[in-house]
Amino acid sequence: MQAPIQAADARRQAGPATAEETLPIWRNRSFMRLLTGYTASVFGDSFNGIAISLWVLQTTGSAQRMAAVQICYLSVGFLFGSFAGTIADRIDRRRLMLFSELSRSAIAAILAVSLFVFHAPFPTLLVLASLSMFCSLLLSPAFHASTTAIVGPARVQQAASAIHIADNAARISGLAVAGVVVSSFGGLTAILTTAATFLFSAICTLFTRGFPPIARSAAETRPSFLQDWRGGIDYIRQDALVRSIVFLAPLLSAFFLSAIMLVQVIAIGQWKANPVEFGLLEMCIPLGYLAGAGIILSLGKRMGRRGRLVFAGLIPLGPLYAAVSFISSPLLALPLILLGGLLFAFCSMMIQIILKSEVRGELQGRIYGTLGAITSVAPTLSLAAVSMLADRWGAGRVLVVLGALLLALGIVAAALLKPIRHYR
Repeated sequence: MQAPIQAADARRQAGPATAEETLPIWRNRSFMRLLTGYTASVFGDSFNGIAISLWVLQTTGSAQRMAAVQICYLSVGFLFGSFAGTIADRIDRRRLMLFSELSRSAIAAILAVSLFVFHAPFPTLLVLASLSMFCSLLLSPAFHASTTAIVGPARVQQAASAIHIADNAARISGLAVAGVVVSSFGGLTAILTTAATFLFSAICTLFTRGFPPIARSAAETRPSFLQDWRGGIDYIRQDALVRSIVFLAPLLSAFFLSAIMLVQVIAIGQWKANPVEFGLLEMCIPLGYLAGAGIILSLGKRMGRRGRLVFAGLIPLGPLYAAVSFISSPLLALPLILLGGLLFAFCSMMIQIILKSEVRGELQGRIYGTLGAITSVAPTLSLAAVSMLADRWGAGRVLVVLGALLLALGIVAAALLKPIRHYR
């Protein structure tokens, strides 16, 4: 059987740069159009989540029904994430993104009419939400793989920083605006707004040029879908650097999100934070992340020893969140929460930059799809476990333990994951 990949040391060789690849990312029209569409899509997802949650709570008042929606999302992401990445490596990524966004736009419109006009039963929501989730799985690996090729190897760090800044800004503003729209105009308007943002994203993709052709195997016969899928798994298994990232990234996400959730519980239960104080705490997390992303974007090529920066951001996170549990006021915690977001940006974004820089373009869909499938599960399981422990032992004690475990993870990962540590 012809393998669709080579061994771990067969890195992608950069070819001659195109005219757009030599431009700064904000002057690269193909990248900016694609980023604009992706940002609109993320913004629309916020409307969808808020409106669906409101419909479930108002219609059923059941926490179990809310959990069922989350389980559907989790199951679809875990079961089909790696397969969606394989699809992104086999067919034209531009067409795949168009299919994903147009399908999600149509599903959102059908969902809005079904729930708020015809008052469809709950199973209808589960089916349509699962279909929308599957279509979104096709978008992410195709987008990330395409942007890497469009900007060129020299602009990967800038592009990754810009994507993370836009992603976080869209999520923050989307949630804020969605709350206003849902309360003022209702869930029907919110989900129809989601459909419009997906359609706008598709239009941006339609007018984007510069999508690279999918690289094919040198074999006389094209590998089957399962061969390509196994090829992606083999690449992760054989390549020490990628294998280290696929191991570390989901754990990092799980620990960080669990720590943030515990801080929120402490803010309400122990600090008795008022709405303004709680809003400031919530704002500090993305602000810190955006600050870290901005630093990475501004430094560009001047940032050396990028692998060590992963652990420079990871190791202090544990003691920082353990220290938060001993603070008695939400205002005193603000600087630490802000710093936590900045440190998380350094370790999480540098991981993404390394991945974009080192994985060959024809394999990036599979790698991002597999990583997304794992990452969709790890934080959910961690949040469930931490929530139960916090109810039993108290959020403050659990946060101290979580901080110690996060510190241990950082030290052990720095010692054992040498391919990341030595990366320049």
